Amino acid sequence: MRDPQLLINQTLLKGYSLKTCFGIKGCPNRVTESGKLVDKIEEILKSKNLKEFLEKKILGEIRPHHQFSIAISDCPNACSRPQIVDIGIIGTSYPEISDSKCKGCGNCVDSCEEDAITLLESPNLPMIDPEKCLGCGQCVKSCPTGTLKNGKTGYRILLGGKLGRHPQLGYELKGLFSDTQVLSILKKTLDFYIEKNQKGERLGEILNRVGIRNLINIL
Repeated sequence: MRDPQLLINQTLLKGYSLKTCFGIKGCPNRVTESGKLVDKIEEILKSKNLKEFLEKKILGEIRPHHQFSIAISDCPNACSRPQIVDIGIIGTSYPEISDSKCKGCGNCVDSCEEDAITLLESPNLPMIDPEKCLGCGQCVKSCPTGTLKNGKTGYRILLGGKLGRHPQLGYELKGLFSDTQVLSILKKTLDFYIEKNQKGERLGEILNRVGIRNLINIL
């Protein structure tokens, strides 16, 4: 006799999992607003009929860990754990120095958990270390004079993260991507996943088998 709980789970599974962080509900740490992007991502996921696809690939019942998984975070705190899913999307906003005069209060230095900011004394001016900065935006929020402002803003993208017997973090693409670029990368990655999938394996397993470069070349 089949497990009744498994039957219930099967009716709930969609073939994909789309997880968001608290940012969409108004988290003060958010640096991007992904609400509309989330809706468009779900439209694309629905169009691929992933549940039907996985049913043909997997021997036995589909389980939650078989589903194509996406996690979106509206800031680098990454509460939705985008590092360990098929596609991880992380909102990021790098600070820039504006024309507004700095009064040397040091709020930006105190707010930066990465020690990415130092303050020159003459003239008063914050200096940002791009190698350390994660683009969390806290320095901009703490600046009372507007000397620091939001600069390049968008999403980091990680591919092929997973847990299981052989866990791995996602491979991060170089650059910061707009909403439109995120959707394009999603579509091409899904097509790649469907084409290369043999037994319902996760994207990370496919990339380990065929090589990440084969995917990057088409993005």
